[in-house]
Amino acid sequence: MTGQVVIPSTSELGQLAINELDFREEVIYFIIVDRFCDGSSDEEERAGLWDRGERQGLYDKTWLQWGKYWGGNLDGIIQNVPYLKELGITAVWLSPLFEQVDDMQFERAPMHGYWTKDFRRINPRFIRHDDCNTLERSHTLADLVQALHGAGIKLILDVVCNHSSPDINGVKGRVYDDGELIADFYDDKNNFYYHHPEITDWEDEFQLIHGEMAGLATFNEKNIDYRNFIKSAIKSWIDVGVDALRVDTLKHMPIWFWQEFTSDMKAHRADLFMFGEYGFGKPWDARTVAYANDTGMSILDFGLCDAIRFAFSGSEPGGFQLVNDLLSHDHVYKRANELVTFIDNHDMPRFLSICPDERLLELATVLLFCLRGVPCVFYGTEQYLVNNTEGGRDPYNRPMMEQFDTNSQLFRLVAAMSQLRRTNQALSLGGCQERYISEDIYAFERRYRDSWALCLFNKGEERTITLEGLSLPEGPHHCWVSGADVNVQAGKLESLHLGARSMHVLAQAGPRVCGPAVAVFQLNGVDTKPGEHLVLTGDCPELGEWDLTRAYGLEYVNRNTWIAEVPFQQTAGAILHCKFVILGSDGFFQHENLTSRRLLLPPSGRIKFDCVWGSH
Repeated sequence: MTGQVVIPSTSELGQLAINELDFREEVIYFIIVDRFCDGSSDEEERAGLWDRGERQGLYDKTWLQWGKYWGGNLDGIIQNVPYLKELGITAVWLSPLFEQVDDMQFERAPMHGYWTKDFRRINPRFIRHDDCNTLERSHTLADLVQALHGAGIKLILDVVCNHSSPDINGVKGRVYDDGELIADFYDDKNNFYYHHPEITDWEDEFQLIHGEMAGLATFNEKNIDYRNFIKSAIKSWIDVGVDALRVDTLKHMPIWFWQEFTSDMKAHRADLFMFGEYGFGKPWDARTVAYANDTGMSILDFGLCDAIRFAFSGSEPGGFQLVNDLLSHDHVYKRANELVTFIDNHDMPRFLSICPDERLLELATVLLFCLRGVPCVFYGTEQYLVNNTEGGRDPYNRPMMEQFDTNSQLFRLVAAMSQLRRTNQALSLGGCQERYISEDIYAFERRYRDSWALCLFNKGEERTITLEGLSLPEGPHHCWVSGADVNVQAGKLESLHLGARSMHVLAQAGPRVCGPAVAVFQLNGVDTKPGEHLVLTGDCPELGEWDLTRAYGLEYVNRNTWIAEVPFQQTAGAILHCKFVILGSDGFFQHENLTSRRLLLPPSGRIKFDCVWGSH
């Protein structure tokens, strides 16, 4: 029968579609569980039932001994879900929840979560005293998942595949699988570990992969039994409601391992989003770029973090030029707009420790929300949380969350910018064009389809400037953050007065692409020339049925990235064949050098396709 739509079997789907969660519109909030909120009841406190570990003495309820547990737990997060929702958070990244070695080394307990004892059990110090710490039976964990999902907030689990625990009182790397001992560094019958010395040369590939960091027992990823174990353990967390993974120490395991790991995780849950920690990686470092592009997951953007911190603190010369220069390298990434961006985290002094000016923290945070990538807020930043002991280095960058003030200026700014990102796709999907740059002043436009934003920051003294070459509509515009009104005439903002340490965000959201099924196509690997643009053509009405005059246009993001959201109605739920074409202003066109792409569309909802020019 001609014209019949053939729906492939389930076994074919993985070859045809990528159904990964699109995190580009998300706002992440990173919580160190032990330092966020103690949700224990008064009765538990009085009875001393908050000390739930095997060994007593690892808690310090005075919050003076920085290496010990301070009492933050999952109930504390559950109680503050309304706070997170009002802040505009859409995804919560929790420090590792795995059961830890219940002991101390050099006056430090593993409150951070990176000395895993059992990958299938929860740290009992984070759950209720009468609860079970196995995944399937923990009521506390189930309540957390329900509370977050009920508020429309995704749960991101921090996972550690590179190492277990260091030597503590003669025990090292002793790992259990739901209570059953399966590995012991000092009795390594199953060959779960490498046994190489500490890393001394951080440029040596062999040492990075095989050597130890800080004495941590380093897993042997060549061992298939280890790989099967760690993948199975992480899948069990996905099964209880984890929506995305943050992956620790990405640079210390080979790319082939992460490719296998990512493939298996996404085979288990097709829409799983993953991002990894490639510590202090920069876009001009080839190894950083390889891990960002070839592991199947995104990475944390340490390069942008450094540029913003240097720009505001003045610890490196250049000011805002440092940020603009960093962004000029975006073309090296396949998915620069999915890098997870931040200005501080648990491994560096907080922003206020290196730049002790709350107004500049406000400017830096709003700038983070205006730039490409998925913004991540470190817990307490919205409350100006800081401790400057020893320069604010670890562990003093992890103070207890002391207040939950929904009226703080930075709380309100984060909430406003979160709403703006959710409503204006220019900030999540659009390209970026610099309009004015100096050491103290930075102005840029973001644009996607009919959505646009003009973002302007002055970290110095008051100034008057003129912005030219703007593509904003004529007339008055209202600023989202300052409340001021400005007037655009003939593509100019003439004699614009900038107060000292001020910012303006002008924005307008256009209509969103709608349809029974919407596919987001992102294309990399093509370097276009001025006057050229990209279209998508194919064998369906929505893509012009191979007629280039009716093909679907893509939006420019950077010189290596184009993007389009395509609504499908007639072809929803069917297989389509398509390819990308470069069109020039002189009638020139160039097709991809492949037969065609064969893709499966869902009958409804959204799907994303990440493509490389000329490659399936």
